[in-house]
Amino acid sequence: MAIRRGGREDEERLGALLSVAFTDDPFVRWVMPNSLDFLRDSKKHPRRAYSEAFDAGTVFVIGDFAGAAVWLPPGAKADRSEEVAQAEPSSAAAGHGFPPEFPALISQCAAYCPSDPHWYLGLIAVDPVCRGRGVGTQILEYGLAMVDRDGLPAYLESTNAANTSLYKRFGFQELAEVRVGSSPPRFPMLRPARK
Repeated sequence: MAIRRGGREDEERLGALLSVAFTDDPFVRWVMPNSLDFLRDSKKHPRRAYSEAFDAGTVFVIGDFAGAAVWLPPGAKADRSEEVAQAEPSSAAAGHGFPPEFPALISQCAAYCPSDPHWYLGLIAVDPVCRGRGVGTQILEYGLAMVDRDGLPAYLESTNAANTSLYKRFGFQELAEVRVGSSPPRFPMLRPARK
């Protein structure tokens, strides 16, 4: 399948992809167990969390949204999740907020993020009807070729233990299994620079 750069005109379709790709993700559904909140947030998430990737041209779409990957370039804020959680107090007051352990979990994961220049894989999503066809592998290889051209490390935080084996196949090393309170694990992973 062909891979192209995604633009802001793709935000709605990327949000729709997130809503189907992460519907059974343990971490994402812990953060948003209410299905309506989850669907609403999926639509907003690309613009809110990945504006810098859209600006840098590092949002990649494979096929007709069979999958997508969002890479944040060196120097971009790796994870805006804590800011997002703190910026939506009205949602929390209405009973639709993030779990109370969420900011501590994000902070603990941030301790593993490299301080040196690196690429950050903010997300990779594959439509469930396209899983098992190499879509995730193809789009991951595409992004890692960009990372390797720069000679930089790559960092990610997997929210699903089932996906860590894919990342390990591509040279990512699991740095930790982070949990806080009732949270499911989140897995910071680093792929050293390849020259």
